[in-house]
Amino acid sequence: MFQPQRVLITRQGGNSERWHKVPGVMTAVPNVGESFQMFLETGKVMRTSPVTRVQQDGSELVVETQNSRYHLKLAS
Repeated sequence: MFQPQRVLITRQGGNSERWHKVPGVMTAVPNVGESFQMFLETGKVMRTSPVTRVQQDGSELVVETQNSRYHLKLAS
């Protein structure tokens, strides 16, 4: 069972503002074809367009969606 994981979120691409190391919580593993949801420390919920690719890169998870690319640095 997946446990919620604290992450630092960096977002690239898309029409929205870019983020750099925004603190948040990942509550589930992203799945290709599904929208991905994270909670920001500000209390806001962030939901992506459908995920097209997920790649593990050391302590970072790279999640590509139809609109953006997210780099999720896993907290240690």
